[in-house]
Amino acid sequence: MMIIARKVEVVPFRDEWTTMFAEEAEKLKRVFGEQCLRIYHIGSTAIPGMSAKTIIDIMIEVHDIERIDQYNEAMAALGYQAMEENGIPKRRFFQKALLKNIVDI
Repeated sequence: MMIIARKVEVVPFRDEWTTMFAEEAEKLKRVFGEQCLRIYHIGSTAIPGMSAKTIIDIMIEVHDIERIDQYNEAMAALGYQAMEENGIPKRRFFQKALLKNIVDI
């Protein structure tokens, strides 16, 4: 598994984070289809006015976590790296570098 090296910094709130989340959520809905129940923008970039690291954190609520590995190839096509459980049992973690921004799911 390749690790995505990243440098993060805390910056003032940016309105574009809301738009970035919405655009990414639409792509993720297409990948996960009916498996996807809800998609949440979480973390500090989701709080208007709050300074944050330039990482868009997204949580996807799914019907069956055990079936999510079958989407790894589709997620890779969107630029995501599957990180498996990444230290927390019963979850799946994906990471994507977007220029200076990073998306964690």
